[in-house]
Amino acid sequence: MAGNLRKVLFWFRGGLFLFLLILALNSCGAAGVETVRFTSDTYPPTKSTGDVTILSEPPARSYVKLAQITVANSKKSGSVLQVTIREEAAKLGANAVVFGDPVISYSGGTQYAPVARPWGYYSPYYGGYGGSYVTARPIPYKVRHNSLSGVAIRYTDG
Repeated sequence: MAGNLRKVLFWFRGGLFLFLLILALNSCGAAGVETVRFTSDTYPPTKSTGDVTILSEPPARSYVKLAQITVANSKKSGSVLQVTIREEAAKLGANAVVFGDPVISYSGGTQYAPVARPWGYYSPYYGGYGGSYVTARPIPYKVRHNSLSGVAIRYTDG
């Protein structure tokens, strides 16, 4: 009986470890990429990400808009988000990406962390019997959110 229980606990711990590993790998993955296609035409992928030109305004040449690519992640810098957009544009067969201004926003709030008072039974601040007096201390926090958007384009004049 005890042997079966050990086997069950062994498999439970192994399954729990695998679940936590998968959860950790998913949470530290790539930034959330949202692609809104403007055309149903498909083009062969660009050979390398370096061939996708970075533009700050639309070019004078004739072009077709392929998609708007938006990347939002609070942990990555603007340059990493830019590389991610260029990689996605290369998959769509774009020659260039017209980037918009980066959006940086902050969100935050207050979280309460428990603080234990170890006086226990003889606590001057606790009216009951035994145990420790537990209060909560407010801890403010602030989270930075970076997002960047660009329009993938393909030149039509060759």
